[in-house]
Amino acid sequence: MKRLFILRHAKSSWAQPGLQDIDRPLNGRGNKQIAALASWFSGRAHKPELALCSPARRTRETWGGIEHALTDTRMEVCDALYDSDPDTYLDALRPREVNSIMLVGHNPTCDELARYLTAPSSPKADELFRAHYGTCNLAVLELDVDDWSAISGASGQLVTMLRPRDLNV
Repeated sequence: MKRLFILRHAKSSWAQPGLQDIDRPLNGRGNKQIAALASWFSGRAHKPELALCSPARRTRETWGGIEHALTDTRMEVCDALYDSDPDTYLDALRPREVNSIMLVGHNPTCDELARYLTAPSSPKADELFRAHYGTCNLAVLELDVDDWSAISGASGQLVTMLRPRDLNV
């Protein structure tokens, strides 16, 4: 059994119009989102062993805001997670020898990947399929596979769909 956490970065700032996309920081709302998410993670038993994080500033800041709640999780910056597609995200998982991974990435890829992997029969699938995958949304899927390379479409059960509003942010 594998567990996949798909986290879209927290709300970013557009206050500096000339700033390159990869360099955009979080804004105040984004910082509130990650503080609430860190508190949520602090109370959970199931945490990722590995976090793969896009090199974008907003994803690294998102990770930075929650890492204290994930003390046993090691993080790697994964260049392939910036400006890519679901297949690239899946490829980033495949050589890994851990049982649980968090992807800290971007839309539309986080949304597309979560929808692709979630079996329509998942108890919480409706929550994912009827809603927008907003900033700081987290989908947690259980995948009944022994190896990351065995993941395919609709192979996961959505066990958690968390949005900032669920955390009163």
